[in-house]
Amino acid sequence: MTEQTKSSLDLRSDFEQGVIIATDPVNNTAIQRGGQGITTLNSYWLHQYCPICSHTFRLGDEVYIAEDRPVKHNSALLPCSKTDVSKWKFSEETSAFFMGLDTAWPPPQDIPVVRLDAGHQLLAAPFAGFERHTCVVCGHTLRQNDRVVICPCSPDQPLCKIAVHRDLMHGLNCLEVWNPGANGQRYCPVTSKKLYE
Repeated sequence: MTEQTKSSLDLRSDFEQGVIIATDPVNNTAIQRGGQGITTLNSYWLHQYCPICSHTFRLGDEVYIAEDRPVKHNSALLPCSKTDVSKWKFSEETSAFFMGLDTAWPPPQDIPVVRLDAGHQLLAAPFAGFERHTCVVCGHTLRQNDRVVICPCSPDQPLCKIAVHRDLMHGLNCLEVWNPGANGQRYCPVTSKKLYE
């Protein structure tokens, strides 16, 4: 490789890096080669899948950007880190805060909200080329401790395993996005079939 070719490649690489930084100004210090960062609305990896854990990148996810630009999660809460979170203890203040949040913004009456604990079938790892289970509204993968409504059309007697987030802690208000009105949604978010027929 000639010195001029190497210089051109370096210049092109620097230019591409500058474009990435310009499109993500909030996170620009993290996008440097080998950097750490937090996923924002402007991050090019938002909604893409992590090559290690196969979960989507959500707003606020901590990430590591390798020198050749692949992005992976950098969070102890995801399987990428191989951290055993089952031994973590949360403070009383944390529990009280989220109980207060549920009190101030309660879920719709008579709709059971399920917390996805380790081992729940909706958390199964991808198998045979399939992807992980996702929320039918936001498209993000379902993670341990997410709170969801299973089969939002018939949550008391689920007819399917479709899930919709109702998780204020993670900023996922998908149930309210899908069903914002007081009268309730009249169509299934998956099949578009009219409900209650």
